[in-house]
Amino acid sequence: MLNKLRDKLAAIVNTVAKPFIVIGVPPNVLTASSMMILLIGAFFFAFSTDILLYLVFITVSSILDALDGAVARAMGKASRFGAFLDSTVDRVNDAILILSLGFLRLNQLYILVFLVASFLVSYIRARAESLGVGLAGIGLIERPERILGVILVLASYRVSPRLAEALLLVLTILSVVTVVQRIMQVYRRINAGN
Repeated sequence: MLNKLRDKLAAIVNTVAKPFIVIGVPPNVLTASSMMILLIGAFFFAFSTDILLYLVFITVSSILDALDGAVARAMGKASRFGAFLDSTVDRVNDAILILSLGFLRLNQLYILVFLVASFLVSYIRARAESLGVGLAGIGLIERPERILGVILVLASYRVSPRLAEALLLVLTILSVVTVVQRIMQVYRRINAGN
């Protein structure tokens, strides 16, 4: 859903990327830094459960994650390994974000199902694309929406732990529905081609 805004956000991302391009920061360093910052944030969050501080770490990590591709393209350093590294770090960052909800003692089953569904959403897209079936924009909740959803769960926890848990359940259900939508889409497209 948020992928529809990608073109509009690209101009902002390209503007923010300029200082990194001028300094010559390698795009893979930005990718790895997004993971390291999120790991450090999760470490502090585990011991303090300071949601506001953790949200700052998530924001910085997300900005770096958004910049790596723009920097790579602008510097002429876009590569297959860079794309692979970015996807791998995205999965690690997804796991960190989702598992960190456990520090708030939210429902562990919801967290587990949300984690598995999130990984499946990404895996199904990658596997489908390897079969020549594009899935960009297919499904209720892709990665940007999941990240915003986790941010919303964290922010709502400050208001009410019950509200946070209810939002986590909604996020989990939407992720499972997205898995089913993508599987059905791949099934239809593959069968239409046979």
